[in-house]
Amino acid sequence: MSKQFIEKQANKINDYLVHTWPHSTAQEAILWILNNLPVVSTQTPSLDHSELSIINKKIDTIPTGNQRVYRKALDGVLFYLGNECQWQLPEKIEEKIIDADHEYFDDLTKGTAHAQQIFTRYQQRKVLFFTTRPPLTPCFTALMIGFEIAPLSLVHICAILNNTNSITDEVSNPRLAITHFECGTDKPQVTHYHLPIICYRLLRDYYAQYPEKITVTRLYNHLAQWLEERGLSGVKQGEWPRRFQISWYTRFKLPPIFIKDLAYPERHVGIPCDINPSTIKAEDIYAIDWDTKWFDSLKKSRTKIHWPHEILLKHSENPNAVEPPSWDAANILPRLLFNYTKQLIVFGGVKKANLALDSIKNYTSLKSKLELFPLSYADAINEEAVNKWAEAVYDSIDSDIVKVTFYNFLRFLKHQEQTDTLDLSLFSSPLIPPSVSPARLGVDECDLLIKTLIESESNHPFRSLFCIVAALLGFYAMLRRGEVLRLRRKDIRFKPSTGLITIIVTNTPEGNTKSNTTRKVYTTLPKQYHPLFKSLFKIKKRNIDREQPLLGFKGEMYHSRQLYYLLPVSRALRFLFGTHLNFHHLRHSGVHLFMLQTLHCLNDTSDEQRGKTTLEQEVLSSTSVATRFNYWFEGREVDEVNDAAFLDEMGKQIGHIYYGTTRWSYLHDIDWLLPIISRTHSPYTGREYTHSELRYLLDLKPDSNDLSRILLKLSPEYANKNLGQKRSQPIMLRDCKLREAVFGKAIQSKHTPLTVDHNLDWQKSIHNSEHSLLGFIFKAMLKSKTLDLYALSFIWGNGNKHHIQPISKKQHTALNNLPPVVLSDDKQSLQITLACNSKNARAFSSVFRQADWGWLNIKFTLSVNRKINSERQVMLLKTLFVQKNEVIQIAKHLRGKTQLTIYLIPKKTLPSNVLKFVQSFIQSFQYHEAKQ
Repeated sequence: MSKQFIEKQANKINDYLVHTWPHSTAQEAILWILNNLPVVSTQTPSLDHSELSIINKKIDTIPTGNQRVYRKALDGVLFYLGNECQWQLPEKIEEKIIDADHEYFDDLTKGTAHAQQIFTRYQQRKVLFFTTRPPLTPCFTALMIGFEIAPLSLVHICAILNNTNSITDEVSNPRLAITHFECGTDKPQVTHYHLPIICYRLLRDYYAQYPEKITVTRLYNHLAQWLEERGLSGVKQGEWPRRFQISWYTRFKLPPIFIKDLAYPERHVGIPCDINPSTIKAEDIYAIDWDTKWFDSLKKSRTKIHWPHEILLKHSENPNAVEPPSWDAANILPRLLFNYTKQLIVFGGVKKANLALDSIKNYTSLKSKLELFPLSYADAINEEAVNKWAEAVYDSIDSDIVKVTFYNFLRFLKHQEQTDTLDLSLFSSPLIPPSVSPARLGVDECDLLIKTLIESESNHPFRSLFCIVAALLGFYAMLRRGEVLRLRRKDIRFKPSTGLITIIVTNTPEGNTKSNTTRKVYTTLPKQYHPLFKSLFKIKKRNIDREQPLLGFKGEMYHSRQLYYLLPVSRALRFLFGTHLNFHHLRHSGVHLFMLQTLHCLNDTSDEQRGKTTLEQEVLSSTSVATRFNYWFEGREVDEVNDAAFLDEMGKQIGHIYYGTTRWSYLHDIDWLLPIISRTHSPYTGREYTHSELRYLLDLKPDSNDLSRILLKLSPEYANKNLGQKRSQPIMLRDCKLREAVFGKAIQSKHTPLTVDHNLDWQKSIHNSEHSLLGFIFKAMLKSKTLDLYALSFIWGNGNKHHIQPISKKQHTALNNLPPVVLSDDKQSLQITLACNSKNARAFSSVFRQADWGWLNIKFTLSVNRKINSERQVMLLKTLFVQKNEVIQIAKHLRGKTQLTIYLIPKKTLPSNVLKFVQSFIQSFQYHEAKQ
């Protein structure tokens, strides 16, 4: 790393420690630590005892007091690495970090009395403002932000004051967007905060004054003067956020860890508001746009690789005139580099909409590096394999400039459906917090996803069910995509009476967990999905090896399950919600939901206030949460359990050792936090307002008499008071009611009864697929209660697998031109008796020479009249009917015409009803009279 980079990191660490660490150190000492500790050169965010021992020995050799300075700086750097960058550190260091956090909070309490004095003066000033309505000053607005929105630093508050676009424009629920400092990305990252309605009005009116930009120093001087005028002792610039933080603690009784979350916007990454719509259409969700035989026998990539992006560069003025290359199963990089080049030509770069051709050539000059490391389709869709490939290429590059070029190509690959499991944090400095892809769904959005997966045409009822269950497990069980694919039947239990799902996530022969450890997940499933899981377990119940994966057919390969069951989910997500979403965001969503459930449980929120929709209320209900935590509660009430352990219990199920990992990577934004954990900020909590305060909120003049008319509509309690009480007493209102008045219309309640029946809709898809062989057999087995996954898997695996198509018009006609298909006397085969001619041969081939019938062996018996020369008939048989290695028998009879009997025999013994179902399927397309 360059000297400039290390100095920049030292400055960043110093700033972080000033605001979060109870001790002090010097930036020069931090720089010395970075130059002597192997944290800059490593790509692995971890330190062990031996590495720490080396630097401690170096510090021991220093003969002056600098030894103490460097040792303190080392503690500070380790505090930063553990807390901010989620490094794995020795246990003793982790304990010191926890102690430092406690010490920091203890240090905060020393300013409690002073913070209370400042807050009291601020409240007095606010009352005066509502009465007199003077211009809003930066000083007063800054105090309002620190005391009522979040306990932020003066640097952040100053940035809010200077950015008049900080308030988002969501109808009825505006939020405060705070931009991160030093986020290290192309686009500024923001965190969205809850914005109390009084703060919304004050900040909006401050912006309406078109205030001058203000510096941190100038703001600090205003605050110092304000304190002096009120006879209060001064505060150092770095002490202001600490005064705000202790005030929040004493007033709202919030846990210190959440106060810290509120105080530092950089601890959370906000969900972007500018979402790019996807070009995926509904019919693309289940589309099979790859060669279905790719994975039958993968060959090594060709020695000579062609790179069509070079042709594209020669025709950059008309890129659409150049046909994209087809996908090559052995190496998809030429196609991906072509797509990357075309996007740069058409859309430009992140900063410039139009790039010079020479720039594009530089950005795509990766051929010589990629030729040595081909990427097969199978590896591209495998999370572990694609990341190993990316690391191998990256490590092979010597030039820092080329590494940046390759990294930008990886950023493009991150948004392609074949390679969206790339982990970009593998290629970032471990001194920088890991990269985050902030996105999530709510429970109703997840329900829309399930509905879309059911309604989209797949021709394959099994495939759609496996996709649906995969999505539900990703969302409600917080499973990673590999964990969903490797989940075996024996690893999951479902209790329909309560909706409890218990899952063991562990290493399997197909791969290991991310941490290489086993964990147990407990979750509850909403009632409307219970029948879908019952259907799945019904399918998997009979003749199933419990070591087999839960999703898929017996013997189906890992990469096949990835393509056919997870890719449609990712496509549906992008189709519905934008290009930034992929399957892993279901896990993000599930973790966020788990956090909401936990916080509502700890704060004993009433059930009617948990969520805005019927489905939200069911999932967040006290019953649902109690069921989920029953393994831990063991009959105890919530207040009998150590509430400090809740985050640890969450981490165990998520698979995270530290809450910091969960917070940074999964809990996007923070606007959702306060309305749950603080009664004061709950939209359902009533609070007292003065008349002057309400006139200001409702945009009325200070002496307006219209307030009474508005309050009569808002508050039945106010309407029941006498005139004296109405004039003298404060008015009690809930925030949700007040927002209705301020924003001009009632906030629509979404509490509608659930009438959806996803399982019924999925069963209709079975009926819709009955014109395909596998769909018909599946439906018949369900109806007769003889479901046999082994038989279905055999027919699927030896047939057309996922490329299921209904009988075509041509095949329908051919079946009508064939005689009836009957069961043999021994019930072990189907047989057709017909004339041995070209017409019947064409009809037979049109139907039974399709891949769907590959699970059958075909045997031919030609019965000829002994008086007739059979050579011509045998020649016709061999020429028109028989294929390689098929059995022919020639029989002779005394009288009658020559006839050919074709036997369709399963390659393995199957239950007798299977052939009956197949016969019924064929008969459904035939006329019943025999035809010769």
